[in-house]
Amino acid sequence: MRMHRFDAVRGRFDRLLWGLLPGVCVLCDLSTGVAADLCEHCCAALPRLEAPCPRCALPLQNQGDALCTACHSRPPPYARTVAALRYSEPVARMIHRLKFRGSLIDARVLGGLLAASIAAAYTQQPLPDVVVAVPLSRRRLLRRGHNQAALLARWLGGPFEPAACERVRDTPPQAGLSRARRLLNLADAFVARRRFDDLRVAVVDDVMTTGTTVGSLSQTLLAAGAREVHVWAAARTLQPTHESTLLE
Repeated sequence: MRMHRFDAVRGRFDRLLWGLLPGVCVLCDLSTGVAADLCEHCCAALPRLEAPCPRCALPLQNQGDALCTACHSRPPPYARTVAALRYSEPVARMIHRLKFRGSLIDARVLGGLLAASIAAAYTQQPLPDVVVAVPLSRRRLLRRGHNQAALLARWLGGPFEPAACERVRDTPPQAGLSRARRLLNLADAFVARRRFDDLRVAVVDDVMTTGTTVGSLSQTLLAAGAREVHVWAAARTLQPTHESTLLE
């Protein structure tokens, strides 16, 4: 609870500080003219998801479909996915700076874009009761110095609980692994540090690739009593048939 209050105070301070500073676009380095770090031109040119499946955020085969074919045949454990952008340049560059350099400016920009997508997606239903970030293992967190998903989550508002879940196994990177190997890699990797009885939980991640990581964490949350799990991601990679630039 003390950490939650600290994060809330720090988030308000960051918003106040950056609101007073002159805006410079993170992509073109030109002045934005407003208290923002992304100019209108670069914002309009960002790659967006077109007709995404509401459950996994991959493109629908037909725009009139309720779900994609994969979610119809093999539904994932999460009930909904909201992704702000498609993972390709220049989004990949922003994600890289956030993930490996802990760029707070990119966290602010990506977090703001994701917050706008979330607001648009929940006009007809209430927001989830609890927000958690995909946790890193202690070893990786110490080496990196930050959790990129947690940096994003602080810009989304709502009841963010950074210590509600823990990654108890330092699993090898998922990049390049088959789906079966990814699932095996993440077996028993997460634990819930509290009960989520009858709560709707949102899981925040920087990039959603195959959905294996958020799927594994979703199963952990459901086992801890969660009624439903939603995924909020700054970017979504597309299957190779749709997108050639993948996170791996």
